[in-house]
Formats: sequence, structure tokens, C-alpha cells
Amino acid sequence: MEVSDKQQSINWATQILDGQNWAIIDTETTDLSGKAQIVQIGVITSSNPLGLQTYVKPTVPINIQSTQIHGITSAMVSDALYFDQVFLDVWREIGTKDVIIYNADFDLRLIRQSLKARGIQIAFPISDRRGCRIFTNGGSIHCAMHYYSQYVGEWNDYRDDYKWQRLPGGDHSALGDCKATLEVIKLMAVA
Repeated sequence: MEVSDKQQSINWATQILDGQNWAIIDTETTDLSGKAQIVQIGVITSSNPLGLQTYVKPTVPINIQSTQIHGITSAMVSDALYFDQVFLDVWREIGTKDVIIYNADFDLRLIRQSLKARGIQIAFPISDRRGCRIFTNGGSIHCAMHYYSQYVGEWNDYRDDYKWQRLPGGDHSALGDCKATLEVIKLMAVA
């Protein structure tokens, strides 16, 4: 019996919550370009739902349109640490947990770009065994937006896939968007 895409999303969300071994991360950025960098990162975990959030000093200026969305100015991050200096604390918080990101492709790209700006290269290889990306800690990386889009079920003919869904309830802070992602997972799990 074939499981529907919506049911796959429900099953995924249920497994994530039942497993109690997850970390949700989110970032706010200088802009959306190929040179963009992280200006704020947040993480909540199954063992620390209050989470942590920190500003990050980029090596490029923050675009005014981005500031209008997330409210973070260059002055707010001028005394912050660079991303390579913050990443180790985030990594410790994640531990060996599976990483969940709303729009994983975007945030993973920004993690790579922010580290690369400081001379550090990182890759997120695909696991043949798991069929998904793996984090440097060995845990899987899951895109919550992918599952939520399947759950909603709105088709996009142009992309020949489900229409990406905006994160409901996010407040454009990294920690607030982590918490909103958790609420989306809970919504799918109780369906």
C-alpha cells in the first residue's frame, strides 16, 4: 500500500517528535545573494526548547531590505563574533541530534558562505543509507518546509512539485522562527 505524501509528512513529524533527538536551527542574513552571510543564528533542541540565539558579525554589509524584514542593523552586530567563532557553540548545542531547518537549502548555503568568508570550507554530503543530507555530527538534516509543503498539498505546475509554503507564525528572528518551525511539526504530527 502506497502512503500519500501528506501521510509521509505526518509520519515524519510524528517520528521527529517521538524520537526526542532533534535540533531546529534558523538564521537571519545580510541578504539573499551568493555573497550573503548570517547575522543571527538560533537553535532549539528537544533537550533545550528555550534554545539559544546570538548575533553574528558578517564580513559584508547588511542590506537595508533585510534590515526592514528582520530588524537587525550593522550597529547591532558590530561587536558580535564572526560565524566561525559562533559555529562551535551551535554545534555543541546540536550535539548528535538530527537537524531540522525550514528551507534547509537556504540555511545550509548561508552556513557554508559564512564560514567560507572566514576561510573555512564545509560540505553537507548526501547519505546513501539515509537518502538525505548528513550534518557534520553524523545526524540527518531535514527540511521542514519540504514536509510542510507536502502536508499542505498545493501543487506548483512550473516546479512540478509542491508549492513552497511560508513559515506560519515566524517573527523573523532566528529563535522565533525555530519555535514556529516546531509548531509546524507539532501541527503535522497531530493531524
